[in-house]
Amino acid sequence: MEIIEAISETPKAHKRKLDKRLILSLTKPSYLLSLGRVHIRWENRQRLCYLLEKLVAKHKWAEASGVLTILLKGTSNDCSADLNRLKYTESVKLLKHIEGDHQVDRRRIRDIYEIWMSRIRSKTVQVEERIALNLEFILFCLTHGYLGWAHQATLSLMKEPDLSCHPISNLVMGVTFCQLWYSNLSEDVKRRHPNQDYTPQQSETSGSKFSNQIANSEENYAAYTHDAVTSQYNSETSVMNDKRETPVADRQLHTEVPAQNYVNLQSAHIPLEVEQLGSCHNSAENEAGFYNDSGYTCDPSVFSALEGLESWLMPLQLPHCSENFVDMHRQLLNSHYNDAVKYLRMALHAAPPLSAALLPLTQLLLTAGQVNEALSEVKSFCNNSNMPFPFRLKASLLEYFYSNDSVVLSNCVEEILKKDPTSRPSLARLVSIYQNGDYSLESLVEMIALHLEATYPESNIWREFASCFLKLYQYEEDRLSVCLNGNKGEQKANLSINYKRMPKIFTERTSRNAWRLRCKCWSIRYFGKRMLESEIASGAWELLTYKAACASHLYGKEHHYVVKVYTHLEEQNDRDLLKFLKVHMENSMRLNVKLHEKQIR
Repeated sequence: MEIIEAISETPKAHKRKLDKRLILSLTKPSYLLSLGRVHIRWENRQRLCYLLEKLVAKHKWAEASGVLTILLKGTSNDCSADLNRLKYTESVKLLKHIEGDHQVDRRRIRDIYEIWMSRIRSKTVQVEERIALNLEFILFCLTHGYLGWAHQATLSLMKEPDLSCHPISNLVMGVTFCQLWYSNLSEDVKRRHPNQDYTPQQSETSGSKFSNQIANSEENYAAYTHDAVTSQYNSETSVMNDKRETPVADRQLHTEVPAQNYVNLQSAHIPLEVEQLGSCHNSAENEAGFYNDSGYTCDPSVFSALEGLESWLMPLQLPHCSENFVDMHRQLLNSHYNDAVKYLRMALHAAPPLSAALLPLTQLLLTAGQVNEALSEVKSFCNNSNMPFPFRLKASLLEYFYSNDSVVLSNCVEEILKKDPTSRPSLARLVSIYQNGDYSLESLVEMIALHLEATYPESNIWREFASCFLKLYQYEEDRLSVCLNGNKGEQKANLSINYKRMPKIFTERTSRNAWRLRCKCWSIRYFGKRMLESEIASGAWELLTYKAACASHLYGKEHHYVVKVYTHLEEQNDRDLLKFLKVHMENSMRLNVKLHEKQIR
């Protein structure tokens, strides 16, 4: 009986269903779009998205505006992350095009972002999409100087769950708090006196005629520090985001001026000043540094020393001579400062670490006088980094605060040159350390060779390279002293027996093979006939002379490059260059010939 009743009710249910569809088709025509095998609404939406992307790509703004209007009306309640990103990013583009990028009302763009955010607050939208949108809006605010909006967006972003798993979020929040902190500083603190900005001679080129020639020729110290910072990290991650200084190299210095005249007066007294501040009377204390990071310490003399840092490391002018400096400095380290340090450190210690957080974090720590903490962060990052900039930053801090430790400094600069062999300032710094007697000749030869493999060096590098070969030839002499017999109280005559042998850096198996390959490659790259003709035509006689000196050590004085250059110098009657080349030809190492001998004596 029950089965019969169910069969009789089936037509009634089917009729009710048809009636419902009929009513929907009359009252809501869009209902018909969902009928059939293919979802017509979804298909039309895909077509509109495709048309919008194509029209925007072809800059057909009028047609794109019409398509976008239809898409916005038809998908007003859609929560799809991809669709919303397409709609609202194209809306921002159209708004900028219509009103002009520089004249558009930023509040209208902010409203678009707010509508966009309201569409992705659904539980079905992934957390990554919400975080990405917040970060995009914060960066928009920071770019255009709307720090209040950026602050509010940052506070909203901090409420997202599992935010610690997103290193980019920590970096952006750290930069936001950093800019908020910097914006509240007084103009006197932000402004540095011109003579306290970084100087090329201070650390990169001091004490070295060779290094100053390199610095003043093309890439001065700014190429080592300031330009490297701005090119890699731009201005968004630096405390001093609105200041860019142009390095002024002293191009009037003559190349024959003694090295001591190149040392900047300000940098000359800095190591002594730092040593007095730290009371470092022995090596153990010197290794510990001059500043104690335990607890809060506000020693005006510490900040007096920090003033000598380049402006890209210490962009602020702290009035350490003021009577109320301690209170003023305590006020500087406010909640915005602490939050900036917190999030930048989290970004730096994330997996993988974000290198863009290194510079602003270092700047903030130095502003607080935490020198050891800043150096510790840089060292820790260098241990897991393959980029040259962290080592440049480390070298700058070491040279300024621990200039007496030449071994650590030279190792750090070596790492820079190994990671970036094209760096002329790094090579100049190694030459400076060598000229001070704190770096070995053999290591310098290897570093110059590494630089030659990566770039086409200038004449000064070739001259230094030739001088290194000449010194190696002279230093590697074994002097055997035979003392003649004599009575007590009588002077004993000494007899010295000299003979030449190959330097050790060329006799080891690995190094020997490397130098063989270098000689083979350089014979074409640097000492080929086409290169020789081009250099002779350009009239670069100094470059030709110094390269010929190197060629005489590498291939012998009979090499065609050496003979050709020597002949032209005789025709030019340039006595100074002839004298220089003749010395190297008379003391030629003939490295390539000896490397191919079966037995090296």
